[in-house]
Amino acid sequence: MQWTISGHKLRQLLPILILTLCISMLTGCKKQPKLVITPPPPLPAEVVREKAPLGKREIHLNIKLTRLPDQRKLRKVRSQSMPTGTRISYPAGADILRFLQYDEEIITLPKMQSTMDFNILLLTRDQNPPLTVSGYSNVTYELMESSLPGGAILLDSFYGTLNKDRTLSRTMLLPTKRKDVYKKVQAEISPKNLKFRKVIRTNVIPDTEHNYVIKFIGKKGMTILFEIRHLKGGSRPKIIHRQTMEIPLGTPLIEINGHKFKIHTATTEFIDIERLS
Repeated sequence: MQWTISGHKLRQLLPILILTLCISMLTGCKKQPKLVITPPPPLPAEVVREKAPLGKREIHLNIKLTRLPDQRKLRKVRSQSMPTGTRISYPAGADILRFLQYDEEIITLPKMQSTMDFNILLLTRDQNPPLTVSGYSNVTYELMESSLPGGAILLDSFYGTLNKDRTLSRTMLLPTKRKDVYKKVQAEISPKNLKFRKVIRTNVIPDTEHNYVIKFIGKKGMTILFEIRHLKGGSRPKIIHRQTMEIPLGTPLIEINGHKFKIHTATTEFIDIERLS
C-alpha cells in the first residue's frame, strides 16, 4: 500500500519537524563539556627575581673559590763563601767558610697577601654609616676563580678586584640576592696603589741539607782554635750544634769538617789561610 501525503498535510507537519530537530540539537549541545581555560599560576618570587633584568651597576659574574692545586717546584741551593783554591786573611772571630747546600720545595698557594696594612671605605648609599674594612699584611686572602682579567680576592663580605699589576682596584663587588649577580661599588683605599702578591712557602728537604759555618776563634798558646756551627732551616737557619777544634800551631795542613786547609800564618789577631778542598 502506498502512502501519499498531500501538499496541504506536508505544510502542516513542517513546523513540527523543525521544532523536533531544534530540540534534538539543543539536547546534543548540552551534553558536550565546556572548555575551561585555567590561567597559569604565578611564578615564585625567587624565579621572578632571577629572571629580572640586571639593575644599574649590576653584572653577572661567576666567582668561586679557586680549585687550582698548589704549584710546586724544586730548587737547589748551593753557596760557599770561600771557594776552593782561595787564600784569604781573616781577623780573629771571623767566619772563614760558610757552607750552604740543600734542596727545597717552593710552594705557591692560591692565596694573596698585601704588601702593607690597609683600610677600605665602601661608597654606597645602602649603608649608613659606610662600611669600613681593615686589612693586614700578615693575613692571607683567598684568591677567587673568575673571568676578571686581574682576578678577585675575598675581602670580608665582598670581593676586591685586582688590576693586571696586582694593585687593588677601587671597584668592589658586593653580592646581591640573585645568584652570580654582583653590584659594582666604588671604594676609597688607603694607602693608594695597594699591591697584593702571591703567597709562597718553602720547605727544605731534610736529607739534602748540609749547612755549617767554620769560624776562626784565635790563637791560644801553641794551639789555633776553630769553631764549627752546625745549622738547619735553609735560608733562615738555626744553630743546632757547636763544636770547637784545637789545631797544634805549626801544622801545615789541617782538615775541618771534611775540608782541607793550609795555614800560612796564624796569630792572636788574624790567620792567613788557603782552602785546598
